[in-house]
Parts: sequence; structure tokens; C-alpha cells
Amino acid sequence: MKYISRERLDDAKQALNRGDILAVPTETVYDLAVKSDNTAAIRKLLELKKRQLAGNNSLTIMLANVDDIKNYAVVSHKTINLARHYFPGELTLILPKRRAFKHPYFDHFDEVSIRIPDHKFLLDLIRATGPLLVTNASPIGKAPCRSSEDVSAQFPTIDAIVEGVSGGNLPSTIIDWTKEEPVPVRQGGLLIVRYA
Repeated sequence: MKYISRERLDDAKQALNRGDILAVPTETVYDLAVKSDNTAAIRKLLELKKRQLAGNNSLTIMLANVDDIKNYAVVSHKTINLARHYFPGELTLILPKRRAFKHPYFDHFDEVSIRIPDHKFLLDLIRATGPLLVTNASPIGKAPCRSSEDVSAQFPTIDAIVEGVSGGNLPSTIIDWTKEEPVPVRQGGLLIVRYA
């Protein structure tokens, strides 16, 4: 296990580029991240979280720019307005997958989860590496990790951890907008009162 300082962005980039699972702080809780184009790293991440490749859709595409969402998901005027209002921020949007988007993980699903974090280090890292696939650093049945020490205790076999603490206590709010009307899936720290 390697610890990486937030001041060493290039070390974090190198870890992801070599296929490591990297624990990263966000404005909510810690996430486990891999590069979205590394199939071996994705399989390793799913194994760590005890999920199957064709099981429940438990991975989120983490981006740095709202305009990039259309490359992965079908967006309407309403959904893109919501994204522009709340991204970057404590929100995960589940949207219909774009047919042209082909990916060894998401090919098993009709939807994609999208998030743009409000966290400078993480946004800089995404801009340096390209999109990441992430999942909460939360062992089954336990609360999400909020510090690098939590991650090392709960995931002792992880490749690398960015040192520090997360920005909150709750994971992101999840909204499913794969149908005509939005459906709240998980209430996090962000309260959405209007969808128009």
C-alpha cells in the first residue's frame, strides 16, 4: 500500500496509469477509483468490492466537465439544466446510456451513473488522467470511509491512498432520471427541491 500526498498529483496520476486502485477523498466521502479505460483495474475494483462484472451497476463515471456527459448518457434539456446547476457537487445522476457508448463494464447496463465532484484535487486528477470509474470506499454493511486511515483499515490490500480526510459525512445524493420523471434513490448531503 502506498500513501500519496495531495501535493503529489503526478504520483496519483501514475498510480492510476499503471492500473492501481486509488482511494481518493471527495467533498463527500472517500471513493475507490480506477481509470475508466483499464479493464483489468475495473475487474480488480469489482473483486475488491465483491461485485460481479454483470451484476448490479455499482460504478460511477466521474468527470470534470458537464459538457462531457453527453458522450456517455442521453440527456434532455431538463437533465442538463439540473447538471449545470448542481455540478460540480454532491450529486450522482443515473441517466439512460448513450447507444454509441461502448464499454466492457457498462455494456451490461442500459444506464450510466455520472458524477462531477466539487473537489479541486480530484478534478485536477480527472483532467490529467481522463474519466475515472469510482465507488464509495464502504465495506459491505459499514459506513463509508472518511479518512485515509479509515481506508487503510477497511481495505488493507488496496494499492494506493491519497492522504487526508473527506469533506463530509454522507455520500452523494443519487437521482435516477432514466424515465420521464426523476426518482430520488439516496439522500445524501445535497437536498434538491426543484428539478426544472
